[in-house]
Amino acid sequence: MLREVQVVAAAPRETATGPISGQIARRSATATKTDTALIEIPQSISVVTREELQNRKSDSLADALEYTAGFSAQPNGFARVADDFTLRGFNVGPGTGGMLRDGMKLQSSVYDGSIEPYGLERVEVLKGAASVLYGQLSPGGLINTVSKRPTDTPLREVGVSTGSFDRKQATADLGGPIDVDGVWSWRLTALVRDSGTDVDHIKDDRRYLAPAITWRPNAATSVTALASVQQIRSGFAPPLSYNITRLGNNARAKAQRGQFLGEPTFDRFDSDMQTLGYLLQHEFNDALTLRHALRRFNADVDWDYSQVNASVNAAGLLQRAASIRREHSTGTTSDTSLEWRSSQGAWQHTLLAGVDTYDKRYTSHRFAGTMQPINLLTPTYGTAVIPNFATDNGSDLHSRQWGVYLQDQIKFQERWVLLAGLRRDNARSDTTTLRTGAVAKKDDSKTTGRAGLVYLAPNGLAPYLSYSQSFYPADGTSRSGSSFVPTEGEQWEAGMRWQPTGSQTLLSAALYRLTQNNALTVDPIDSRYNVQTGQVRSQGLELEARHALNSNLSVRAAYSYTDARTTRDSVAANVGARTVGVPRHAVALWGDYKLAGFGLTAWRLGAGVRAQDQSITTSPGTPTAVPGYGMLDLMLGWTPDTHWDLTVRVQNATDRNYVFCNTACRYGNGRTAIATLNYRW
Repeated sequence: MLREVQVVAAAPRETATGPISGQIARRSATATKTDTALIEIPQSISVVTREELQNRKSDSLADALEYTAGFSAQPNGFARVADDFTLRGFNVGPGTGGMLRDGMKLQSSVYDGSIEPYGLERVEVLKGAASVLYGQLSPGGLINTVSKRPTDTPLREVGVSTGSFDRKQATADLGGPIDVDGVWSWRLTALVRDSGTDVDHIKDDRRYLAPAITWRPNAATSVTALASVQQIRSGFAPPLSYNITRLGNNARAKAQRGQFLGEPTFDRFDSDMQTLGYLLQHEFNDALTLRHALRRFNADVDWDYSQVNASVNAAGLLQRAASIRREHSTGTTSDTSLEWRSSQGAWQHTLLAGVDTYDKRYTSHRFAGTMQPINLLTPTYGTAVIPNFATDNGSDLHSRQWGVYLQDQIKFQERWVLLAGLRRDNARSDTTTLRTGAVAKKDDSKTTGRAGLVYLAPNGLAPYLSYSQSFYPADGTSRSGSSFVPTEGEQWEAGMRWQPTGSQTLLSAALYRLTQNNALTVDPIDSRYNVQTGQVRSQGLELEARHALNSNLSVRAAYSYTDARTTRDSVAANVGARTVGVPRHAVALWGDYKLAGFGLTAWRLGAGVRAQDQSITTSPGTPTAVPGYGMLDLMLGWTPDTHWDLTVRVQNATDRNYVFCNTACRYGNGRTAIATLNYRW
């Protein structure tokens, strides 16, 4: 009789950019540009893994991040065309440089088009000032999207989806080694969607294709080429005045959820976006590593949309105007760094030195047009739009940024971790006003830094304290014609993580105080201009928990308290005013439960609750409270074997009719149900 033989295979080591087994990440490169354990990072960072994206069937980045503390986004009516988010009360969209792809700046304009989450391996959210590694940024932080990359093992997955609003979608994710030695590997990710939306005459059509190939001639060297082509055909839900939403107190007709206020033959958002680049890494020896990355970005947007007035007359008529935009964006970004690791007794150093560049061009031709009003009580369409192409109110921006950075991660006796960094940035821009031909030039430079300390306790606790800075050039000129100096941000943060070794648990808590100086406020002498005397402050508490109670039940929870307000302004009445669109309290809870305990091993349930209290809007000019709201999300999954997976997702299951407002308002999406069938082999 033969003896029983046990074969034990070690699980692949998790890396900062590779696949993760489960929904809890342990490593990241976003906060340090090195492969670092999350528990050693003295700043808040949240990671959404591929498995979580897959389980919740996220259709947008807003969907992917809605269970993240400190994060808020406009409803999907906006997220279809743009990724424009808020972290800790500050905007972190592409307009502030806060949207990254593979650790580098991506888009040149807010409206280049939203990022497709199906093409991502993970999404990482770094909260708070972070210019020391990335240059021009909002003090709120950044969102780094990590591309799917070629795999060492064969990958074959295709899927189809159907659901609300006549949705039809097909996806494919294919890859693996090309040769037997694994020198070459590939991946191809594709998505095709044709769909309507809960707003009449607005579609949600998308095409996405992302090929990738890796060359690994030896264990020390790898080069990965990444490309993507994305096409969006959708529409822009026009922003509404608070008074004409269902929340307004006027007795006249109001715009209803799902009501289309434009012209079906005119309104459109057509975006075509392409990227091409590579990631290179070479290890000279065990101590020294070179990394170099380069990417070219291009986007063309044809964008026609209706604008609506702030009020409705007694007959229910809403005045409208037309906006016509033709936009072209390009961006070339690169990042080159050397990482040196050394150990001397109880001390370990990871020293990083690098230089990055970002050259972008954004040309926006903007024209106005006229159209007839629409009757909210009995809307009819067919009004001719008369554009005025004689006057171009657009601009042409060309900016160039380069920075050098130095960082040291120092570990002492495997218990203390000190992180310190310094950066010098130079930013130049030329903005041409197309109507007049006038050119405004800016030349800014800034030194930023950060420092943080973490203590790694034997029981898995990791308290930390950190200080970090940010800067972002301010656009425009003062009444005297002088350029503005960059806005400057700084953050103090104290927090704690708990991630016991070998567990499926990650708990985190953070207290922070975040201040932005040199903010623009209205010139008290001439309201057509701004002065740079403002200060905005955000402080708060964030709690996040991810925990697998057992093999069947896992939960994710987030809570944030955000007190964001103006603390200095040229207008005394604005001092103390809350930041628009930012609720004080927000909570999110999601749970996955496999029904194996009931004998239903193939079935799983998921449920989530998202809620926030009231916020403030300045639409139509006077601060007004916007009621809070809560929503229920549901998921049912069936996986009979390793090949088939069926998932049904329902968002806003109770069909809550809510309104989101900052300086303007939009209705949130109603109940949406989607069924997805995937096959893997």
